[in-house]
Amino acid sequence: MQSSRAVVFIALATAFSLLGDQMLYAVVPTHYAAFGLMPYQVGLILSVNRWVRLVANTFAEKLCQRYSVTGLLIAALILGGALTAVYGVVTSFFVLLIARMLWGLSWSFIRQIGLMTVVETSPPAVIGQRMGYYNGISRLGSVGGNLGGGLAHDVIGFTVALFLFSIISLVGTPLGWLARRAVSRESGNGGKVEDAGWMPELMICGFVIGCVGPGIVMSTLGAVLVENVGTSLTVLGVVIGAATLNGALLSSRWVVDALGAPFLGHISDRLGRRWSAVGYFGVGVLALLFASTVSHAGWWMACVVVFFMCGVGATVVMTAESGLRGSRSVAGYVTASDLGSATGPMLGWMTQQMSLSSDWIFLIGSGMYAIGTLVVLCSRRLRYEAPQPLARV
Repeated sequence: MQSSRAVVFIALATAFSLLGDQMLYAVVPTHYAAFGLMPYQVGLILSVNRWVRLVANTFAEKLCQRYSVTGLLIAALILGGALTAVYGVVTSFFVLLIARMLWGLSWSFIRQIGLMTVVETSPPAVIGQRMGYYNGISRLGSVGGNLGGGLAHDVIGFTVALFLFSIISLVGTPLGWLARRAVSRESGNGGKVEDAGWMPELMICGFVIGCVGPGIVMSTLGAVLVENVGTSLTVLGVVIGAATLNGALLSSRWVVDALGAPFLGHISDRLGRRWSAVGYFGVGVLALLFASTVSHAGWWMACVVVFFMCGVGATVVMTAESGLRGSRSVAGYVTASDLGSATGPMLGWMTQQMSLSSDWIFLIGSGMYAIGTLVVLCSRRLRYEAPQPLARV
């Protein structure tokens, strides 16, 4: 497998920027009372950044076409690192809400420029593999924020941990500059071409991927665990709490991304994006269906991990396809995915509000992945296309 300096640099810069954001998801839901927050305030703080991105993604794409991409990336990385420190010292809900909105804006620029950097430096024959490297390396930030952030909170405290993550994020900022500098030397796609624009199939698949994985499944996993295994599970004589199991399963999503994304992307380069996407969506359907029927905890958790693998593969394939269609397509795809990840939790928790069995969570997810499978099967437009590079290095 092949990677590139630009891909590695931009992926590491992205990973460092995610540390503070991902720590909030690990710590705030379990300690919100100590921070003086109400439950609904926690929901707003952890989701408002996604809603902001529904507008900010297109805004970021437009600015990247008009102004220096390197300057915008550095500004976004610095803002993200500074906001991580703000989380550690501010207790006002409204200030935190504004900070999270600014992080959503910052992340729109980081992700847009990161994805297009990968596309600009990747020959079409290895775009899936390169996108897999980017996803895998960048999601090390999620693993570090979730696991390392929780541990750091318990050992050195919330504020000190976030200040430490803020410093790490800011120290990683020059990697963004190095990545953009390497673009001109590693360009794998030639000169500027006309942007292919949005593709409805990509928008639908992006919504499905975001809605089912980060939305429905990950947001309700704790509730499903309690219903299926109770408040604890005994393994080889060791009692493991539901919260620990939930954290381990959630982290497995990012571990699969970090370790498996390059390989899954490589498969898509060999099989073609259309048929590999059909495989990822199709196996995801089966995994969720099986999870809705099994009662043994081991089989159930194995189904969840298999589904996470399928979600990673589908994400790599569709991100690569959107990138090869140009920057507008990237902005449209990630916006559809963000809309899905923002609405998914509401769909998942609606089943709990209606006192339905947790099996319905998996059945709904399976049905949506089936729609994704049909959309890809019916599409004849998943093909290699030259991308539109960002306007200015």
